[in-house]
Amino acid sequence: MFVTVAVIFIVLATFLLIIYNMYVDYVTKKDADAKALLSRSRNIINECEELLLNQAQIPFTKNLVLILRYRILNALTRLKNDPYVKNVDERIVDQQRQINDVIANYREDIAFRPPENDQVAVQQLRAIRQLRKIIYAEMKHGTRVDTVSCQREERRLHLLVLKVNISNLMQRVLELRRLQQVGSCRQLIEKGLDVIRTSPIHDAWLDDKAASLNQMRSDLESDLRQRNEKEREKLIRKEQQATQAAHASSKDLDEIFGDKKKW
Repeated sequence: MFVTVAVIFIVLATFLLIIYNMYVDYVTKKDADAKALLSRSRNIINECEELLLNQAQIPFTKNLVLILRYRILNALTRLKNDPYVKNVDERIVDQQRQINDVIANYREDIAFRPPENDQVAVQQLRAIRQLRKIIYAEMKHGTRVDTVSCQREERRLHLLVLKVNISNLMQRVLELRRLQQVGSCRQLIEKGLDVIRTSPIHDAWLDDKAASLNQMRSDLESDLRQRNEKEREKLIRKEQQATQAAHASSKDLDEIFGDKKKW
């Protein structure tokens, strides 16, 4: 009897221990997931606020600003459960106020501003890449901005990437032409024209740059023909001078070694 009770006690204790370990694992995982979610929410807020501060470099539409503002609002709502974040309610109210202000008063300025140099181009491309990832994420998980507007915004950002690259390429073409690096210059022009030609998205800006690149190619070929013509004329003059020099030398030899005149 005692042995039976002892066995039952051991089995029961083992079962309770298993249940306890499962509970501890569940609580630990839940706590880790909650911390990861809160950490991700803080990162989302920082990323979106940084992008909104850089509107001078990239043209932001009203829909794009709203996507970022709503994303911040959703992240702040999740941070209500984080005891380490202060004034969450006030920040939520302020974010909603800014959203209402954007809806009512935002004035779009979506004119493309070409990058001044390679460093600015890299910064623009990095920001655009972040924005496209955000739009994909919002479309996947749901956003208060309608899907059609998100798709239109993604298409516009894709076009912006193309414009930044073409603008930067044209600056490099001008620099290579100044340095008279004809081969590299021609390769870049052909690359730019090929990128524009194969792009599924076009607008007036790209068409204008394609015309400019074609004109650059024509000017380059004209300069190359003129240079070749000058080189050919220079070579002809050298050959003529060499012929004349050879003829003069022959006459001198004739005078020296030819028949002597009899006086």
